[in-house]
Amino acid sequence: MASQFKDFISGFKKIGTYTTVAVVLLLGASHFHTVAAPTQNEEANEVSVIKRAMPKYPQYAVKNGLEGAVLVSFSIEKDGNVSDIQVEASDKDGLFDASAILAVQRWVFTKPSKKIRNNYVSLEFALTDNPDTTFFSNVEIIQIKGS
Repeated sequence: MASQFKDFISGFKKIGTYTTVAVVLLLGASHFHTVAAPTQNEEANEVSVIKRAMPKYPQYAVKNGLEGAVLVSFSIEKDGNVSDIQVEASDKDGLFDASAILAVQRWVFTKPSKKIRNNYVSLEFALTDNPDTTFFSNVEIIQIKGS
């Protein structure tokens, strides 16, 4: 009877080990699934720029030697036009905000299959080669030269 009990416990331990291994494999598989290559739908949502209007450098900023940057977020609609434009951060108390927004409103992209939200760009207004602007990482930076 004691040996049968030991065999039962031993078999139970093996099941527990197999269960643990199975759980680890399943969790690992689901993790890799989330970082898989983009689906056809996601690839169809890649867009490219058709028209990108450049902002006008404010005359006040040119006259006073002011440089700055504006971080803008926006969405790309199904027709390729831009919407939901918001200034996320800016230098010089918003001096360059209006110019940045007016330019981004005129941008046009290829038509995605669905609306693409959370696009970011940093518009850097510079008078020199080493502008005194805020640095925004992980976003496209477009430099606007003042004259």
